[in-house]
Amino acid sequence: MTAHPFRRTRPAARTAALGVLAALALAGCAEDVPTPNPDAAATGPALSADQENRVLEAMNTTLAQASESGDAGVLDQRLTGPALAVRTSQLRVAQLRGNADLVTNLQTEYQALIVPASDTWPRTAFAVTEAGEDLQAPRLLALEQASAREPYKLWGWVQLRPGVTLPSFAAPELGSEELAPDDASLLVSPQDVAGQYAELATSGDESPFAPTFESSDEDLFRKFLKENVQAQTQELQKDGANGSYSYSVALTPDTPVKAVRTADGGGMVMVSLDMVETMEAPAGVKVAPPEGRSGEALLEGAAPTNKLVNGYSDMVALYVPPQGSDQTVKLLGWTHVQTSVSQ
Repeated sequence: MTAHPFRRTRPAARTAALGVLAALALAGCAEDVPTPNPDAAATGPALSADQENRVLEAMNTTLAQASESGDAGVLDQRLTGPALAVRTSQLRVAQLRGNADLVTNLQTEYQALIVPASDTWPRTAFAVTEAGEDLQAPRLLALEQASAREPYKLWGWVQLRPGVTLPSFAAPELGSEELAPDDASLLVSPQDVAGQYAELATSGDESPFAPTFESSDEDLFRKFLKENVQAQTQELQKDGANGSYSYSVALTPDTPVKAVRTADGGGMVMVSLDMVETMEAPAGVKVAPPEGRSGEALLEGAAPTNKLVNGYSDMVALYVPPQGSDQTVKLLGWTHVQTSVSQ
């Protein structure tokens, strides 16, 4: 995946380029979808596959209405949490740019449904889209029902990594067990694996949690972060400029993880993260966002300075093996969308 360059300029001098990703774009490839497994939670499914399809249809109608009208106010009818924040920002960017090129295209055909088995709330269902006609990889969607009187709403999405094999789940007519944040049956509990991943994404391979996870060469999100640090730092220090680059990744506040049991006793966990990166150059060197991207639009014409702070909303889906397994935690998919900028 190629990076989108920020612009570093000196008055009446030059423009330099380097990359900051604004969204994940994977080449199309065949993904293996979850295979139904007879084992299921004792409570039974919280909704049927037909009901989930109707939920998805209502969600897609709301997304289409918001895109066609440009009115983000209708989104909260069928979006919540990080999905609502990201889509609201994307529609704002589309309005500022005068086109919707940077709005995520969520496919409306599905190859797999993961139905929750639960008698409590909130509840979470998952769906896997078909690959897009533009050869983008399928996406994994998470939908939350906050209470018995609330409809299911889109909570988050990730784009599946190339060639990924998703774990197996219980058949929709049986339902898959939802996992509590502190569930101790996994190699790492859902809440702890979320926190460890955020720390690992920030600290890199030197993190004490690194042995629990696959390598950063296999994990495309962490690979991007590592390569981006090197590239941005090199650019900011070009010609002795002595600029600096830093970033941090943290759990999105007040946003619990979403976790469901896999057929092998492990779990699939979706996590919402916030990333902030700071680029600072010496006086006289301007650091500007890349042309035609979200950061440029969100600055709304403000003149560049020698400092740029970009905020991103990131979502990752992880496979966590069962307790006692010798496997590592693996990335299933991720998304990375710029939602703020300041100077």
